[in-house]
Amino acid sequence: MSRTWINNDVRWWAIAASLLLSLLHALLNPMPNVDAFTYVRTAEVYLDQGLFAAFAWYPSATYPLLIAGVHQLTGVNLFVSGQIINALIYALLTFTFITLVMEIRRRAATAGETDRLALIAAITVLVFPQLNEYRYFLIRDIGAIAFLLLGLLQLMRVGRERWLRHALLFGLFTLLAALFRAEALVYLLLGPCALLLNTRLERSSRVRQVLGILAVALLLMAVAIAASRVAGMDFPAVLERVVAVYQPFIASTTESLDGINSPISEAVFGEYAADYSGQYIALFLVTGLAAILVLKLITGFGIPALLLILQGLRTGSAQQSNPAMRQAFLYASIAFLIMLAFLLLTRFLSTRYTLMFCVTLMLMAPFVVDALWQRTRAIRSLLLLVLLYCSVDAHISFGDSKESVQQASDWLVANTPADAAVVTNSTYLAYHSKRVSEYDRTSRYIDQETILNAPFGTLLAFSLDRDVDALLEHSLEFRRIELVRSFPEGGEPEFVIYRRLGN
Repeated sequence: MSRTWINNDVRWWAIAASLLLSLLHALLNPMPNVDAFTYVRTAEVYLDQGLFAAFAWYPSATYPLLIAGVHQLTGVNLFVSGQIINALIYALLTFTFITLVMEIRRRAATAGETDRLALIAAITVLVFPQLNEYRYFLIRDIGAIAFLLLGLLQLMRVGRERWLRHALLFGLFTLLAALFRAEALVYLLLGPCALLLNTRLERSSRVRQVLGILAVALLLMAVAIAASRVAGMDFPAVLERVVAVYQPFIASTTESLDGINSPISEAVFGEYAADYSGQYIALFLVTGLAAILVLKLITGFGIPALLLILQGLRTGSAQQSNPAMRQAFLYASIAFLIMLAFLLLTRFLSTRYTLMFCVTLMLMAPFVVDALWQRTRAIRSLLLLVLLYCSVDAHISFGDSKESVQQASDWLVANTPADAAVVTNSTYLAYHSKRVSEYDRTSRYIDQETILNAPFGTLLAFSLDRDVDALLEHSLEFRRIELVRSFPEGGEPEFVIYRRLGN
């Protein structure tokens, strides 16, 4: 290994690797995720109708606006624009993750090889499966995480130099994170409390710093709101629309927890037992949701990463006594509270909603690996095996092939008129076939009413998941539909096109 390479900052090499990995994922996964079509549609609204129309169409429109901006600058299509934004955000997150690990090491009580630790941190963030599996997804979450971690970095540096500068940067980065996901505003209020964990300073100094940074953060927020009003944007109204999305969940939760009168009580316990056990429905729900949370967190970390972190906590190599690491723990705690509130409110949790919590705690992993690497050759071999496993898991997809929906879309374009009536549960087909104008409103959930209410001659193009095949079999029995085409041809059907017949 040449001395010149060692003297270079590994973060720049990591950024280059991150950009190449993003390119690889974009090439290997040409079919966008479902959310991508919502963002692309919002970007189209912005390009056609302007800024206010975009926010009216979709309240969290910042990410789509970036996609539209790259499109205007480069001329590439909107999906490619989204991949460019993604690649840059992942590069930023990679740089920030490594810098945070180096910052924690710099303030650690024991010295170590910074270059080696930075290299391990780079490998960690580039092969962490749950994070890298989303590289080709057009989602807002990664941008929020990247800027939140940049805000955490500024808090770690407060007390070392120019606290006002870091206070301003903390507020700025956190507000930028809020433009991607509104819940980042919680960090604006609670994040400064991380300074209370810096035991290297007197308690009175820590309290003054917290109050000072909180004041700066709130001032920046007030300036941002005022600037949005001057620009003609009603930021509080936009935020209110974002929060309004959760109002139906609040109403549903209130109804569900209404003891013996709850419809869930009768569904769970039965009509008779609900009279006796209905009062415990809240306990039943919380216990079940707690189990979901545990399983989602295990999935979010992955077994290798989780075992590494537990090993580090057991041996002390995870740097949990380090003041800077304790500040990271507070950020992870805030992420956990947000995640828990979301789960209790909506009663579901996607694995990607665990990312902020998992990525923050993964800051411990490089220290644990560094400590293990200095042990026996057998442990080094095991670590290399884990690295290989995580690399494959993170960057090679073993999911079902999506060629069938691509074939169905191509067939529709070639064999039906442009004004053909089509009902589908595939956003990809709705967009690429150009047979569904409001492609971003496509629902993945199909019920019997969808088939019954379709006008005569309508083409029903469905992916055979979520029990759709059972619904189609029922309609076939009553001769409501007829099969037009199935894909792949000659194999087990994965995607089908039917035609609606008369009643």
